[in-house]
Amino acid sequence: EGLSELDHIVRQRQSDADVIDFSFPKFVALSGRGRAWFTMRISLFSFVGFLLSLGVSVNGANILCLMGVASPSHHIWNRAIMDGLARAGHNLTILSADVEKNQSNNVHYVHLEEIYPTLYSGPDSIDLMEMANENVFKSVVSFYRDFVVHECAGTLKSKGLQRVMDYPDDFRFDLVLHDFTCGPCLLGLLHKFNYPPLVSVTAFNNPPYSTEVIGGHKFYSYVPFYSLSYGTDMNFFQRVHNTLLCLTDVVYRNYVSNPRIDAMMQEYFRYDDLPYAPELSQRTKLMLVNAHYSIDFPEAAPPNLIPVGGLQIREPTPLPADLEQFVNASRKGAVLFSLGTNVRSDQLDSGRQRMIVEALRQLPDYHFLWKFETELGIPLPKNVIVRPWMPQNDLLAHPKLKAFITHAGLLSTHEATWYGVPIVGIPFIADQHRNLERCVRSGIAKRVAFQTMTTEELRDAIRDVLEDPQYRTNMAAQSALFRDQPEKPLARAVWWIEWVLRHPDATQLQSPVLKLGFVRTYLLDVALFFAAIPVLLVFLTKRWLRKSRSVSEGKKRN
Repeated sequence: EGLSELDHIVRQRQSDADVIDFSFPKFVALSGRGRAWFTMRISLFSFVGFLLSLGVSVNGANILCLMGVASPSHHIWNRAIMDGLARAGHNLTILSADVEKNQSNNVHYVHLEEIYPTLYSGPDSIDLMEMANENVFKSVVSFYRDFVVHECAGTLKSKGLQRVMDYPDDFRFDLVLHDFTCGPCLLGLLHKFNYPPLVSVTAFNNPPYSTEVIGGHKFYSYVPFYSLSYGTDMNFFQRVHNTLLCLTDVVYRNYVSNPRIDAMMQEYFRYDDLPYAPELSQRTKLMLVNAHYSIDFPEAAPPNLIPVGGLQIREPTPLPADLEQFVNASRKGAVLFSLGTNVRSDQLDSGRQRMIVEALRQLPDYHFLWKFETELGIPLPKNVIVRPWMPQNDLLAHPKLKAFITHAGLLSTHEATWYGVPIVGIPFIADQHRNLERCVRSGIAKRVAFQTMTTEELRDAIRDVLEDPQYRTNMAAQSALFRDQPEKPLARAVWWIEWVLRHPDATQLQSPVLKLGFVRTYLLDVALFFAAIPVLLVFLTKRWLRKSRSVSEGKKRN
């Protein structure tokens, strides 16, 4: 499964053999035993040359994957990259909050076992549903103060991290793959293993802090902060709001969160020459982000930021028999309902759960498949089934799947777009608001606010998306744009990671912004120079006039 996505890599490697001609040279005129001996020698040399020609590309690299983000959806996305690298023949050591039971011979997971308990079970545990009710400014602070810092604390007290710290310092890794979404907490290992080339990845679109990692530019005038429901055409007050929120993010991250993370890292790793934490992130050679122009708002990006949105999408497989029967039994089609892996349906209060069930009951012509992680405890109508897990990719690919009720997480949004399924969005936290806003503006989704949601509002939103053909027409056009790519996103991701392996010292793609600094990048010194010229001219003119007046008055006295 998925081998076709890497077919171009395999073909590239096989093409190395095409330059070798195993046929006997025509200009050599030998016969009998001499010809046989010469043929054997030439064939042997050719075979050795063939093996040498494949040496660089076939021998698997040792890759250290630092995946400390506590999010099953991030793991799904990162796992697709790591599986692709494993299929390409590389050896992977993966530090992760999520681990896979079934591992291939060249993949070794090391569990960061304390991250989830620290975040969700400890004395300082967080409540994502509570964070969903916070205003946007407080949510920025909560993300860094509660999620990022506690996640780092869980990382540093995990036995899994100590296992890797026990590796000899001269152990060779050829590349480090790092999910940078929640900061540089694990990058002390980059220092330990003598700075292999670093590739940073994130399933979180193009975060506002990506420019602090690889340089580039963020323009608050038309790039809305990820938790705002604005577009690129913000009015004056929206731009003020967006700018204040972006500056809050920058200031809190750089002057509160990063120093705290750095102090935790310095205490744990205890290297006298360990750089400041954000400086470790800035060693990034290449960044892979979960983005694509057909879905995202346009942004300026440096050449080493590679969009690979949708790389987790795979070829669909047949549904389990019971789900296939339930979907096909619907009169007008089926609807998938899933709120993702972080904010879950079973975390909704019982009142909202009953409200949802009643809304679905009032649409009997459609069958609803609801991902609900525990026992619902509410009598269900015949047109609704619940399961703790749903094969989302395969359901969205089903021809009778007519709509998707979703939290508007980025992976879910990409998958719905890929398969051309219109959306009813119920956003809760983080980038879900901006993801859904893009979909609403494209005419492929309808928004429902969970804080004020009523049975009637949810029912009507679902009915509109199901029965207004414009939603499906718009989504078909969006899907065509998303699918129209020169290669599969996963193949692109693997190719670029291998590009870094082939050119570990290349700097040609890196933006000079980080070296230039804020003042030189935005020409503030040049602007000050130009602003000073008229001021200086006015000053000199006034001084000349004053001097001329004094001379003139002196002559009159004489």
